[in-house]
Parts: sequence; structure tokens; C-alpha cells
Amino acid sequence: MSTTTRRSYFVHPESAVIALEYPQKLEQLPFFARFLATIGYEERDFQSALVWFSSWGVWPSFSESPGYRIVELMNAGAGQTKSFLLAPGHAFRADELVDSVGMLLQPMVFAWDSFYLPTWSFGREEFFLHVSHDSTVEVVTRTKAFHDRVFQLLEENNYNPRTGAAPRTKHFCRKS
Repeated sequence: MSTTTRRSYFVHPESAVIALEYPQKLEQLPFFARFLATIGYEERDFQSALVWFSSWGVWPSFSESPGYRIVELMNAGAGQTKSFLLAPGHAFRADELVDSVGMLLQPMVFAWDSFYLPTWSFGREEFFLHVSHDSTVEVVTRTKAFHDRVFQLLEENNYNPRTGAAPRTKHFCRKS
């Protein structure tokens, strides 16, 4: 994935998708989000991230409005005063990993579609996340070696990873 264009797909012959369901217990969701935000990397190597809400309004506004307000207050705390609807992208610096995880939790809790696009202090970006309003997360990996390592980490942590569905893989993985 290019860090300059921030595409929501990889162009690589080995790119693949790992599909995950949310943890069964609600109190496990924050750990799940933080684990995924840095999967395969050391937290100290976090350089930046973009959390981009791509779809919302799936549910009635009385259900989603607390989420809009939380995001607006998180933005205001960072000096960004635009409304939820005018600012669907949220950029985070190297010292804001915890903030990026907090923002990543919002689409999980309020059932919005979003992307989590991290960058690291060295090398290429090897993954990004797609959060779906269907209570699933897809880890999109660039290379087979990274995919295999992440798949094993997910299995070791009992997240029950599975191969992504063909339509999702086709959308997020462009072979050439």
C-alpha cells in the first residue's frame, strides 16, 4: 500500500485477506483493537495512522448519535472542530497510538465501515484493517510471509482467523 496515495487495497501478487469476528465478550474489544492496530509490529515502531470512516448511517440515528458525539469530542480534544460528517478521516502522529486505537474502537462499537491505515518507522506497510458494520474485521496483508506470521499470531490468541471471502479478497488485493 502506498503511504502517499493511501489506497485501500494492495497491488502485490501475494496480498491476501484474513477475516475475523469480534470477540464474544465486550470487555475484550479494546484489547482486540489494540492488538490488531499493531499486529506484526512493535508499538515503538508506530509512525502514524489514518482512521477513515467510509460508511455510517446504517442504523437509526438514535443508535449512532452517541458515536458521532464521541468522535467529535475526540477531534475537539486534538484541536479539530469539524463535525463528524465533515471529517471522516482522522490522522494520528507517532505519539498518538493510543488515540488511534480509541478512534478504531468507534466503528467497532457503532457498526460503521472504516479503514485503519498504519505506517511504521521502517520498511513497507504490510497490512491495513477494514472494519465492517457486520461486526467483522479484515486484516489485509501484502506478502505471504507477513500473512503467515499474522495468521499464526491470531490463532495463538484464539481469534479464530479464516481466509477472507473471495469478493473481499478481490476488492482488497490487486495482483497486478
